Amino acid sequence: MKVNYKRAMCGYSGTQDDAVYYYHPRLELSLMRKYAMPKETAANRRIKAVMANLKLINPSADYRQNFRDYLIRYNNLKEPQHKLMLTWNNLYLKMLYTMEKAMAGIDLTTLSREQIESEDLPCRSAKNAVEAGLLPIVRGYQYLNKDI
Repeated sequence: MKVNYKRAMCGYSGTQDDAVYYYHPRLELSLMRKYAMPKETAANRRIKAVMANLKLINPSADYRQNFRDYLIRYNNLKEPQHKLMLTWNNLYLKMLYTMEKAMAGIDLTTLSREQIESEDLPCRSAKNAVEAGLLPIVRGYQYLNKDI
């Protein structure tokens, strides 16, 4: 939901009255959503473990830039089943979860940078991910070859 402020508070972010306010720089909008405390479930614990592990991988700046460049091309695709993505992280996570489903023996709770490099996994670069079918083909994907 878009937020309009009576006083100039465009950069305000935080929580108040069971709502979360934040500014999205790409959309150039202040947004608000209802605060929802996640319930403790086995699925949430797994997601928490996956996110903590993936943070340890720490992709390089060039790798992240390749995903930002890919994201611009990805959002310009004209496919009906295609969903727009706002940040490179969303695309990165989509690729990793697709890889986990497609390849036996890959577990995102234990995946490491060393494993990615030693086993030459398709998530090593955006180009490899496209060629492995983890991401849709976009124009110029061949140049997005920076390693993780």
